[in-house]
Amino acid sequence: MNQRKIIFLILPKVHLQDLAGPAQVFYEADRLDKNTFELRYAGLQASAISEQGLQLGGLEDFNHLELTREDFIFLPGIDFTSYRDQPLSEDETRLFSWLKDQHQEGVSIASVCSGALILAKAGLLDHTRCTTHWKCVDYLQQAYPKTRVQANKIFEEDRRIYTSAGMTSGIDMALSIVETICGPLTAAYVAREMVVYVRRSGTENQKSYYLDYRTHFNPTIHQVQNYLINHINENPTLTEIAERFCVSERNLTRLFKKHAGLTIQDYKDVMRLELAAHLLHNPSYTQKYIAGECGFQDERQFRRLWKRKYNYPPSRHQEHAAY
Repeated sequence: MNQRKIIFLILPKVHLQDLAGPAQVFYEADRLDKNTFELRYAGLQASAISEQGLQLGGLEDFNHLELTREDFIFLPGIDFTSYRDQPLSEDETRLFSWLKDQHQEGVSIASVCSGALILAKAGLLDHTRCTTHWKCVDYLQQAYPKTRVQANKIFEEDRRIYTSAGMTSGIDMALSIVETICGPLTAAYVAREMVVYVRRSGTENQKSYYLDYRTHFNPTIHQVQNYLINHINENPTLTEIAERFCVSERNLTRLFKKHAGLTIQDYKDVMRLELAAHLLHNPSYTQKYIAGECGFQDERQFRRLWKRKYNYPPSRHQEHAAY
């Protein structure tokens, strides 16, 4: 499989957090799923000075990039005030035309923070649901009335255009994209590697339970949660877990409920059903196979727990899922 190119467009006065956060997400994901992502950095010129004063060099000319429908263009945020007040330049005109052409060819485009203003100025957010940093929301709505600004969203996606709110929300958006491409377990591993234990969802259908119940700071319970996710198909017993982490069953039960907010068994059921929902996207997988992969006793237990949670059988989910 060819690597997906993740192109970061570095404009003058770029904010380093907007760039570094998503870049680290895709870097970590590629370390886990080898040769999935290729990170590239481009700009209007060969170098650019960030808003924080760091000079970034060796940038590619965006006009020379050859992209496919599998690729992404990321626009990190820039200094809002100076960008808002500056007139349209010749370089921007070329960039806007290129961005429109790429999007029409099927390339996905994502912005972080005030990067949404660049997309709006290019006309790419017309009649499109989008979000941006809270300081920019009013301006975006007033200056570009055709946009459909979602002021209360961390990130939004509409017709292959992704936008996110302030700074660290770019990490949440990038994790969501990684989850879509590589699956929820890879996204969970990346989040833990980056010590991002709270995964904020842009919309409810982007929610991942693999990253929920991690807002606490108890290292033992984090290790237990990691172990349960990594051994989900083995369905380890309370006794086995307690022995592995050198804690009594009673104390482990108490600590887990206190810090994670639910019992170990409930957590295991949530994790197993989350994985099952992902596996059901593959029409070639039987319910017997899925039950085994998720650590259920048998198909009957899988169907019973699924129906209790969703009020419909897993077969209906599989029928409507596109792999």
